[in-house]
Amino acid sequence: MKISVIADFDTVVGFRLAGVKQGYAVNSPEEALERLRELVKKEDVGLVIITERLVDKIRGDVEKLLEKKSFPLLVEIPDKAGPIEKKVDPLKELVRRAVGVDIKIE
Repeated sequence: MKISVIADFDTVVGFRLAGVKQGYAVNSPEEALERLRELVKKEDVGLVIITERLVDKIRGDVEKLLEKKSFPLLVEIPDKAGPIEKKVDPLKELVRRAVGVDIKIE
């Protein structure tokens, strides 16, 4: 399975230096959504890394696109401006989607 990155130019360059070969620098959330649509159709893509700020602007479309698919997994990362505060922990949500149960840590 391949790893792909959808992000700003600087983030994509960083991941390419780390060995990720499929990196797509985008300039708008709409462009990111179009790239994600293309990647979802490919059977060899197992993980898509995308910046939080891009996903936040297209979240509804992304959820519809991935709601009935197990792969690719979507991981949101902070961009060069830093993380944004969220009400839902993205890692916890990823585990919930992958495993099908909600994990509660107290």
